[in-house]
Amino acid sequence: MPKPKAFLPAWRFPAISITGRSCSLGCDYCRGRYLSGMIEAETPKKLYEVARIVARKGAKGILISGGFTEEGRLPIEPFIPIIKQVKRDFNLIISVHSGIVDESLASKLREAGVDIVDYELVIDPMVIRKLKHLRKSPDDFLKGYDLLLKHGPPHVAPHIPIGLNNGRLSREEELVELLKGYDPYIVIFLVFTPARGTPMEKVKPPDAGEVIGLIKRCRHLIGGKSLLSMGCMRPWSIKPILDRMLIEQEIVDRIVNPPPSLMNAHNLERVEACCSVPEKLLHGLP
Repeated sequence: MPKPKAFLPAWRFPAISITGRSCSLGCDYCRGRYLSGMIEAETPKKLYEVARIVARKGAKGILISGGFTEEGRLPIEPFIPIIKQVKRDFNLIISVHSGIVDESLASKLREAGVDIVDYELVIDPMVIRKLKHLRKSPDDFLKGYDLLLKHGPPHVAPHIPIGLNNGRLSREEELVELLKGYDPYIVIFLVFTPARGTPMEKVKPPDAGEVIGLIKRCRHLIGGKSLLSMGCMRPWSIKPILDRMLIEQEIVDRIVNPPPSLMNAHNLERVEACCSVPEKLLHGLP
């Protein structure tokens, strides 16, 4: 297996929040804290202006994200016409962190020219109901994923958060087994990271060994057809040892923002994009 590629989105692939720092869902592990590092664009006009500015500065793509509604979805419908215009005018790679979708929204995202949907998959009922405060079931998450594959944009990247159940692994391996039947082009892992000022601030995250074990199990179950990536979310308490193990043991194909020392020591190829960008879209990037 070749060395992992280091994905460094930064200004070449900025994240944009269409809800600013506001989130109606208020998950216990986030409470909107993860939105603070995104560019704010709370109106369609502002989104177009942000896209124009970043494209002029050399960005190759944008991630459209934001806070979710109480139904667990990004309130993106009013932005659909502008997204279509952004795609036409600037030819950026467009990724959307959609949340749960129905068939109508999946189709609208495709028609708008969205390239990628970053889709978080959770099948632990306790996490869904008690921590995410959603009146949803695991089937709702799986149905949304299925609808995106059938009616949505050409690339759907499933994200598996590890340890959301109060720092413990619960049904992540079961989710990996379910994904095997979908033959995804990539599986992206995120690790629960305690956020200051939230109810889960003092919850201990999974240790590096647990994360490594799960990803190895995924490789065994899915094989070499799907890319595996360590996404941008993982706690600083385990990041140094986790990243070193992932790189030295060549467990993943992609890793987001590893320490520069590791990139240099292992001479990793650097890609200035979100890790969900498929290989065929990377060829147009510098």
